Amino acid sequence: MALEDRLELFVSRQARPLVALFAVAGILCLVAAGYVFFTPTTQTVSEETNVQTIESSVETSAVVTGNSSLYDRGETLENRSTYFTSIAPVLSLHVDTEVPSDHPVSVTHRLTMETVGVRDGKPFYRSTETLLEERRRVSDGEVDAVRSVNVSAIREELQTKRAETDGLGRFLVSLELNVTYQTDSYEGTITTSAPFVITGQAYYLDGAVADETTHSTTVQREVRTPADPVEYGGLAILGLALFGLCGFVIRTEDNTDPETLRTRISHSRHDEWISEGEFPTEAEKQYISIRTLEDLVDVAIDTNRRVIYDSDLDVYAVIDGSEIYHYSTDDLHTHAWLNL
Repeated sequence: MALEDRLELFVSRQARPLVALFAVAGILCLVAAGYVFFTPTTQTVSEETNVQTIESSVETSAVVTGNSSLYDRGETLENRSTYFTSIAPVLSLHVDTEVPSDHPVSVTHRLTMETVGVRDGKPFYRSTETLLEERRRVSDGEVDAVRSVNVSAIREELQTKRAETDGLGRFLVSLELNVTYQTDSYEGTITTSAPFVITGQAYYLDGAVADETTHSTTVQREVRTPADPVEYGGLAILGLALFGLCGFVIRTEDNTDPETLRTRISHSRHDEWISEGEFPTEAEKQYISIRTLEDLVDVAIDTNRRVIYDSDLDVYAVIDGSEIYHYSTDDLHTHAWLNL
């Protein structure tokens, strides 16, 4: 109760400043809520526009020309993991590039075969053969080109090179695709490669010869974000709550007796010095009125007495021989006790 009494006493004492503070704060919250509601925020966002993708790849095919129990003569094999020179010695390399189809695009294909002789991880021989080089301008979104190679002839050349080097090194073959393009907005180059393995009667591309690139233009624009209901609603509720506090402070001031609160606070603070009891009313006693309960407690301390509290009369007193020191927040209670 002491804490509540202290709070109530503080509110009653500082009623006007508190009402002014809460009222101003409430008005500011309502104004802020209105500002947030009627002033949506804007932010700058980045967007990718004019997106264009260029994709290039090399597909493979071979026609069966030899006798085989695996395939029928004349059958076309496409994108197989392995081909055989005794069955299909000629390999067709299909270069395909997909470009934007809504405007003309210039594309240059360059397909090369590189042979490198390597010993102990270091090259001692290198040769490059251009299999395909073609420049075209298209507007339908696709550029195709085809080049065929005789793998049997390539294998014989490799065998000759191995014989000339007495088998001291290895000869590695690879295919490399270089695509240069120019659109209405962008230009660039795609380069991709993969090993071309020829071993015994088998040959294959050890990986995909394919790649792509995407271009875009970054633009920034302002975006208006609607007000957050939680934000302006919270401010409005807080403002109304502050006005409610103004009313609470005013009611507290009107209904509070500061003297009674101070007495209750003093009672709680000096509770170990106060005992409840009933007071004598003999005529020979001298009754001395004390201004505050704290002063009465001081009298009890000085005289080594206890404060007696009569809860029915709501009167405090210290009895010291023929003298009775008393205090009450209501004179009517004292008069009733003294029969005045």
